[in-house]
Amino acid sequence: MRDWLGFRKWPRRVLDALAARKRAIKLGAVGAVIVLAAGFSVLAGLNSARSDNAAVADTAATGEVVDQVSAAVKSIFSYDYDNLDRTQRAATNVLVDAAVGQYQASFTAAKQQATEQKLVRSTTIGSIGVQELSGSDARLLLFLNQQTLNTANNQQSSAAACLSVVAKKVDGTWKIASMTAL
Repeated sequence: MRDWLGFRKWPRRVLDALAARKRAIKLGAVGAVIVLAAGFSVLAGLNSARSDNAAVADTAATGEVVDQVSAAVKSIFSYDYDNLDRTQRAATNVLVDAAVGQYQASFTAAKQQATEQKLVRSTTIGSIGVQELSGSDARLLLFLNQQTLNTANNQQSSAAACLSVVAKKVDGTWKIASMTAL
């Protein structure tokens, strides 16, 4: 027997073997797609279960941490040489954990310089972003603008700074747990 190409028809067992091979290849491809889809689903589920970052999703909590940390940073990095106790009182109210020691180490030098040069520093937040917010822990990145007035010679200077802050919610209030100047 000849087919349309002029060749003899293939034996039935060869045709059956080719059809079985085709089915096996198709089933293998479908199986691979199913395994890959299941794997991606499992990974997505694990990532969503592990990631409880509410920084974008919970606007109320994000707003609260932004407001309280902004106010805290302004209060501890703004000072008047004539009333440095106010700044130190603010620090005791808004700092916890490692931030207490970090701040005391830097404020001692700033306090001496402020007294000697009669400095008044005003700190504002140029920009703030919440990197992570999870329960009672938050990580923020702040860009600060600082204006310093030397009242002894009436000269003013400006500076910008970047600060990474870890905050903790203690008794319903966000407090600074650590700070790193960047």
